[in-house]
Amino acid sequence: MIQYIVAEWRKLHKVQLGLIGLLMLGISSVIGFGIYYMNRAVFIEDTQSIVMWGQLTFYYSQIFYPALLAIFVGLCFMPEFERTTLEMLQANHVSIKKLVVSKLLNLLLLLLPIQLLLVVFWLFALWLDQITVFSELVLHLKWIFLSLIGSLGILSLQAYLFVKTRNIAKSVAYAAMGAVGGFVLLFIGDRLPLFYPYSQPMIALRSRALVDFPRSELVLFVGINLLYCAVFYGLTVRELQKRP
Repeated sequence: MIQYIVAEWRKLHKVQLGLIGLLMLGISSVIGFGIYYMNRAVFIEDTQSIVMWGQLTFYYSQIFYPALLAIFVGLCFMPEFERTTLEMLQANHVSIKKLVVSKLLNLLLLLLPIQLLLVVFWLFALWLDQITVFSELVLHLKWIFLSLIGSLGILSLQAYLFVKTRNIAKSVAYAAMGAVGGFVLLFIGDRLPLFYPYSQPMIALRSRALVDFPRSELVLFVGINLLYCAVFYGLTVRELQKRP
């Protein structure tokens, strides 16, 4: 398995994907901070840090992040469909299951520093506002870790959509529609996003709740994401194995 991970890591366009991630994060951060500073005067004292976190992460996680994951998946899986790469891999008895797992793990590894930048941006903005919140840092790092778990379902779903369509534009469009659907669900009911795949990163980052997970909700969150991951991972492998 290690050999698969190393091989896929070498194939990954890390600089290109990293720049795309920074662009998405930068745009969403400008929007989030802009909304925060426009309304800062009405915030209750001692709530600025958590409100800023909510504004910073909400638009990123609910609107931009699903599209970012779709782009990452498309660029990661695309080389397998160039020329006869997939057929050659199958002819050489390369494990499709291990191939898909290694791609997903490498994407999570690449996403980690991008997600950590959320905390860096948040701390920098708080420093500019002369707000000290080191006591909250561990909690926010926990949410960053959980956001990677919340990414698994979307990564697996987008992997299946890309393998099915073999078209980045279509898979990104599906992700964009999924993100908009999650935004709409917020106006329908508070509990519906808990079960919606494209809302899982937002749930993980606590962008709306602004408080830590109750134990029951955390168990539900992990279970739902593992279920989505298992289902769409299986469908992705099955679709790849169907290719001649």
